[in-house]
Amino acid sequence: MTTLHYTAGNNFNAQGAYAPAAAGFNLADVSSVDEVNALPAGVKGMVYLDQGDGVTQSFIDALKPYIGNPNVYGFYLKDEPDPTGQYNTLVTAANLKAESDYIHANFPGAKTFITMMNMGSSENPTFANTYNPTNTHIDFFGIDPYPVRSDMSTVDYSMIDKAVAAAESAGISADHIVPVFQTFGGGNWTDDSGGHYVMPTAAQEQTMLAHWAAAIPNPAFDYAYAWGSQNGDTALESSSALQSVFLQHNTGTSTTLPTGGISGGTTTVTGSTGGTTTTSSGGTGTGTTTGNGSTSGSTSGSTSGSTSGSTSGSSSDGSTSTTTDGHHHHHTLDFSQLATSTTGTSSAIVPVTTAPATTASGSGTTDTSSTAVTDVGAHLADLTGHHTDHHGWHF
Repeated sequence: MTTLHYTAGNNFNAQGAYAPAAAGFNLADVSSVDEVNALPAGVKGMVYLDQGDGVTQSFIDALKPYIGNPNVYGFYLKDEPDPTGQYNTLVTAANLKAESDYIHANFPGAKTFITMMNMGSSENPTFANTYNPTNTHIDFFGIDPYPVRSDMSTVDYSMIDKAVAAAESAGISADHIVPVFQTFGGGNWTDDSGGHYVMPTAAQEQTMLAHWAAAIPNPAFDYAYAWGSQNGDTALESSSALQSVFLQHNTGTSTTLPTGGISGGTTTVTGSTGGTTTTSSGGTGTGTTTGNGSTSGSTSGSTSGSTSGSTSGSSSDGSTSTTTDGHHHHHTLDFSQLATSTTGTSSAIVPVTTAPATTASGSGTTDTSSTAVTDVGAHLADLTGHHTDHHGWHF
């Protein structure tokens, strides 16, 4: 197992202390030299640069204050850069390569990192013709499927396997993949099936961790998204139950599975509101969640024991069932929100001629006709939210 554990957002409390240390995290989300220098012993900093234009003067100025600082582990160049320019500012592989090469030349030992934008769907992810170690010289790539959702009756943990397979198919080998774990739910994020993300229960989180451990057993570091809440969601900072799960994961020697593990069995967990969350797994690790684990996450920090995010939220009787699959965040192209908020015309999509001709629908062409929004509508939710504001905490 990795010995480095990262989580994003609100890492420093009002007293300036590194808050995630209480849950065993030791790779900090930092955006200033003062934060780097304030890190406790045993904790390194991942500097969020948010740079994708190549080695510009702005890039050099942003990087220079950190060069040689022994508390710096590496640099988070960009969160889900868009290789097409259709959904956000175009970021080319060449620009990222120039940045990564510059850092490696001027700060030997420092690592470079990005999270990847899924150019397909949750069911059929793809990272083809985007970024990989060969065309960017970046060290590590975050892959972030978020399987706990409101729009389906089962949690499709196979989303993790599909995302890893897609990354490897695109030239990102296992030793370059960073697992990104879902530790948020509710708020105003929309997934690619028109539902919302649901805060995982402790049992669901353990199953995700075990699934990731089987897929990527020894990553350079892993990533819990997120510590800090934003856009009205509930996140790890507000869940003592999930913090307990991660304390064990981050400081223990193995991932503790729910009863029966990935391949079978049933785990029943009772939350603070009296409901019951049952996670049953079939042959592939998919489970069904019912009861109070399916909340929208509109309240936070009110659960205890072995479940999290299980307050009633917008569901008064806890009968709403949590999700299966769909498409991811993080932290991916969950663009249904944008699709429903636009007029449904092609003006929502910007044609790109300088980027690989790959659309979110995977058609291999850039379609600017009136049907384009329909084709990519399932991928347009996080454009104005979770993806482009993945790091909304940094100003």
